[in-house]
Amino acid sequence: MKPAVLEHLPWRIAGVVALAVLVVLYQPETGGAVNGVVIPMAMALATWLLVQKVVAVALGAGLLAAIHSAPGSGDWVVGIAYPALAATCALILVLVLGSRFRRHMAATHEARWRHRRQQDEDS
Repeated sequence: MKPAVLEHLPWRIAGVVALAVLVVLYQPETGGAVNGVVIPMAMALATWLLVQKVVAVALGAGLLAAIHSAPGSGDWVVGIAYPALAATCALILVLVLGSRFRRHMAATHEARWRHRRQQDEDS
């Protein structure tokens, strides 16, 4: 049995390599769709390959998109794409964390009822 660290090692190495290449290719001073949207989205995908935690990537990407967004500006990347990305990441966070909360509540609910039934049988 592989240790947890080595379980997805090829994907993690691919994420590191992709992230390194994308950081070298990224030129923030030049505008456009490639440097404004495509490369940052590819960086988010490479980060997901590296950490394999959708909540961490959604939180980081959403915060960065929200910080750099400027709704109403003339540039469509910071005026439309970044706010849309921030909203999408917020929706992903709500859905994932909400489902985890419901699953946890269901498990504790069942455990409480099991404990009550056991106490009734003992008395």
